[in-house]
Amino acid sequence: MAHLSDFPQRSDSPKTELLLGVAASLVAAVMLFSGLGSVPLMQPDEGRNAEIAREMAVTGSWLVPTLEGHPRLDKPAAYFAAVAVSLKAFGINEWGARMPSALCGLAIMALMYAFARRVYDPATAALTVIVIATSPMALAFSRIVIVDNALAVCTIAAILAAFVAENGEVPDRRWHAAGAAAAGLGMLVKGPVGALVPAAVLVAYFWADGRPRALRRVFAPVNVLIVFGLFLPWFVALIHAHPEFAYYGLVEETFNRFFTPAFNRGQPFWYYGPTFLAAVFPWTVLLVAMAPAAWSQRLGLTRADRLFVVWTIVVLVFFSMSRTKQPGYILTGVVAAAACVGRGLGYAWRNREGLAARLVARGALALAGVAFVSAAALGLAVTRGAADAGRLAAMAAASRSVWSVWPTLLIVLLAVAALAGSAYGRRRVGLAVAAFALFPLALVTVMLPAVVGFAGARSAKPLADALAALPDRTEIACLESYPAGLSFYLGRTLTIISADATPLRSNFIEYWLRQVPVRPPTLVTPSAREGWLATRTTAAFILAPDRSRADLESWMGSRTPVRAAAPGWWGVLVPIPAGP
Repeated sequence: MAHLSDFPQRSDSPKTELLLGVAASLVAAVMLFSGLGSVPLMQPDEGRNAEIAREMAVTGSWLVPTLEGHPRLDKPAAYFAAVAVSLKAFGINEWGARMPSALCGLAIMALMYAFARRVYDPATAALTVIVIATSPMALAFSRIVIVDNALAVCTIAAILAAFVAENGEVPDRRWHAAGAAAAGLGMLVKGPVGALVPAAVLVAYFWADGRPRALRRVFAPVNVLIVFGLFLPWFVALIHAHPEFAYYGLVEETFNRFFTPAFNRGQPFWYYGPTFLAAVFPWTVLLVAMAPAAWSQRLGLTRADRLFVVWTIVVLVFFSMSRTKQPGYILTGVVAAAACVGRGLGYAWRNREGLAARLVARGALALAGVAFVSAAALGLAVTRGAADAGRLAAMAAASRSVWSVWPTLLIVLLAVAALAGSAYGRRRVGLAVAAFALFPLALVTVMLPAVVGFAGARSAKPLADALAALPDRTEIACLESYPAGLSFYLGRTLTIISADATPLRSNFIEYWLRQVPVRPPTLVTPSAREGWLATRTTAAFILAPDRSRADLESWMGSRTPVRAAAPGWWGVLVPIPAGP
């Protein structure tokens, strides 16, 4: 039976290895940092997370993250502290806010490169980096202000360290200690899941590998002490500052998030199936092609191969059982799957006539077909739209994305089809890799204006630009709404007028409000808004989205007219109340 590693295999010269390593480094650099600061912060996650970090940088509240001045303990402080340090270093801007995520993405690729080079070879290591860098989920979470990439670094480091510790002739407890430290840091980033996921992967792997005794060393008392020695000081200090967090953190945020739909993000059990396939696309084509061959030859897989397979499966199953599901939860599983693709490409790279090379060629042919059909569909849509120029213009204005750059997108799709077709005809693995990587590369380079337009339509930046001329002391209040990111761009906190804290989209703030006896002055109930309006010492600008425009007009009555503030937003400037 043919095998992925069919001989003869070629040995790359040092120059070839160097060139492939340089190519992987350039792809990683472009995907991580190209135009990183040019895309506006999107709502809700980026704008909210960036504001939490800005407040931390301004107030110096490194222990307790705050949102609009209120404690927001939905996540630990470590990631926000890293973003706050970045903002201090690079300024209050998109580049500074996103730099920690990009650096975490770089750390993920560096860890995977070093590991793959250690257990495989330099070519496989470089190809693995290219696959990770151009996988949509790994790319997206490296370019937005979100905690998942920081957690992924810790999880990956913990798993790889435990593998290395047990992969030599004699177990190395120093590597186990390093893995425990990574798990402890993961808990500081996102709570118990930072240790639970590495533990689940390692338990499944060592059992499947026939080495269950290794788990005694993985979970040795000293390693458990390292994990909790890193996490507990922050947790205890936080409980001292906010005693109500003990119940919330252990029960609400951990137990209920996994076992109940209380966080309103319930999805069907199979949710991560299509999510996973999309997260690795277009490399999914190769993954699907290689999976049956790998299964038929499973007895010949190396320990590292088995690690990545088990890792991918465990992450998908673990989070599929959770009642709360978010795409980013499976990020480390995506990285592990990317390593499987990199392994297959490494086989193909070393043996152009082997089974792996044939599978890559077929995958390139499938990619060529997908790209060509997509180009044809786009061309047909544009042709039909051209018959109605007004409709096409409206589509471009509405989306500010695909339709505004359709000629570029069409050229890119045709280039992918041509390159992939050439890779199939010439049986060139390098061309196939270039074809698979071309579309993601184009997305963050030549099609960056479309990305900027897409993000701008989902960002508070246009609204902030419209309000930039307001005097510094003007209090900005949001009626039954919270444009996440507005306070980040304006450099000031906002007042929320709402029956509860729902607009802030923070489970902890809502929980906290039920525990504190006095409502904060920057959270104004509808029944108290007249009193708030009459007792101000500064002018106020009251914002309302389209859905709340009628309520704002009814409230203001004949006092002052309500005007359009920005697309989708209405506002009114209310002067300082006159004295008695």
